Amino acid sequence: MRISRQTIRTVLFHVLAWVGFAVYEQAIILIAYPWKFQLLPVGLTYLLNAGYFYANARLLLPHFYARRRYWAFGLSTLLLLGAYAGLRTGLYLRALPALHLPTMPVEGSYWQVMLSSAHRGSFFLFVSMGYWFARHAVALEVQKRKHEQQLRTAERSLMEANLAFLKNQINPHFLFNSLNFLYAQVYPLSENAAKGILLLSDTMRYALHEDNNGKVMLTQEVKHLHNYIAINQLRFNNQLQIDFEEEGNFQFALILPLVLITFVENCFKHGELGDAANPLRIYLGVVQNRLTFRTHNKKRDGPKEKSTGIGLVNTCKRLEIVYKDRYSLHLDNGADYYTCNLTIDL
Repeated sequence: MRISRQTIRTVLFHVLAWVGFAVYEQAIILIAYPWKFQLLPVGLTYLLNAGYFYANARLLLPHFYARRRYWAFGLSTLLLLGAYAGLRTGLYLRALPALHLPTMPVEGSYWQVMLSSAHRGSFFLFVSMGYWFARHAVALEVQKRKHEQQLRTAERSLMEANLAFLKNQINPHFLFNSLNFLYAQVYPLSENAAKGILLLSDTMRYALHEDNNGKVMLTQEVKHLHNYIAINQLRFNNQLQIDFEEEGNFQFALILPLVLITFVENCFKHGELGDAANPLRIYLGVVQNRLTFRTHNKKRDGPKEKSTGIGLVNTCKRLEIVYKDRYSLHLDNGADYYTCNLTIDL
């Protein structure tokens, strides 16, 4: 059976830890009374300590305490402590003298040494419990993170599948050929209509062909916003009141595609954009690699376009997956106005 490198590293770490602990405890004797230090008895003692430590950490705690068999754990712990105290006392008072080996400096009767050994054993009992609980907590945290990663992967796969499904409903080659044909046919009759077809073609090309799993240049995303606004201006004969402010350098910034458009679309769906006193305000700025995006619009009176909210929900999920702990989104749905504030650390 081949032993993995991780197992070897773990064993070496534990061996070094025990050697370091033994050196720490025996440092006074090693420095002040080196002639009293006996390597063999000390080695046998720490082997016994290590055996007791791992018996509790690797056997009793996982098999009894972790399974909530607390009575069995308490009884087995007492039995193990008694066995440790008996072995340690027998080692000092019986085994080493019988083998004519150097003995450890112990004082008192058999029962006094037994109690002293039990006291010593209680120290390793609590240390082994602390070791097991620490390992158990780390294992639970690793398992939790693995589970969360699996959930994020599943959500990402679902969104990718949904996007692929939507894309497959349209043959891009047929779509763009058709739009180009319509553009050529309409241009001699109406320049504005032809311009609308061209803008629609660019918008659809960006939405269908960009890699939504990665990132795109922020300049492309901004162009997509302008195309969307331009199409709607054509629809409403340039009567829409829109104030689009841009600040900062977008040239080398990257962003998850088709995120900002969701909030702009909501403004067009539910906003009153024909009021010159209350225009749709859009702000996009990049300062020190932090993107700030804001929209503010007056809400439309009367019947509103129905919305499932799926686009906003999916956008929030995509932000959470790609920019977790690096973005903030605040939506204020007031009585008369709707405001969106989004910041992303790019």
